[in-house]
Amino acid sequence: MTVLFRTEIHHDSVTDGGIYVGALFYALLITLLDGFTDLTVTVSKLPVFYKQRDFLFFPSWIYVLPGWILKIPVTLGQVGIWVFLTYYVIGFDPYVGR
Repeated sequence: MTVLFRTEIHHDSVTDGGIYVGALFYALLITLLDGFTDLTVTVSKLPVFYKQRDFLFFPSWIYVLPGWILKIPVTLGQVGIWVFLTYYVIGFDPYVGR
């Protein structure tokens, strides 16, 4: 937020567009890299998943569904915090009430 502290981004020149695209790219990069924290947990669950799949206990999607449903509120919370902290400060929209 302090690197791109602007309460209003102008859309008049190519330089202003570069600042806007840079802020969007940074947001996309942070969102992408934030997902890698769950990678070790996912990899550690794979042996159990494959063992239960090979013994034909339940279909594969049964094991994935609860974790996926439980991650939805966490993901919405992370996105909400990111938008709250960056949207007005960077200047995507100069009005806080929107």
